[in-house]
Amino acid sequence: MSIDAKDTTWSGPGARTEDIEHRFKEGERVRVRLSSTGANPRTPTYLRGKTGVIAELHGATYAPHDHRGVYPYLYTVAFDVSEVSGKSTKDKILVDLTEEWLEPV
Repeated sequence: MSIDAKDTTWSGPGARTEDIEHRFKEGERVRVRLSSTGANPRTPTYLRGKTGVIAELHGATYAPHDHRGVYPYLYTVAFDVSEVSGKSTKDKILVDLTEEWLEPV
């Protein structure tokens, strides 16, 4: 199954069918929440509290293995490595995170 990174819908099993827009747009600055509050526990702890920029919008993902159903929208977020590691560099790290972990800056 092929998913266009710019497409906001997903046509696979369990795809979202309601007309819900992404909360964030490409280029928008976001912060990763510090606590999960029931959110997807797979978010790396080293990113919590860090600020990045939305690089790509994806659709919703279906997760049958944990019986949770359809996760919130997925985003690729670009972080400056210096923000994450504290070391001086111009490199970036790209991480896919669900919407429930992100808050506006």
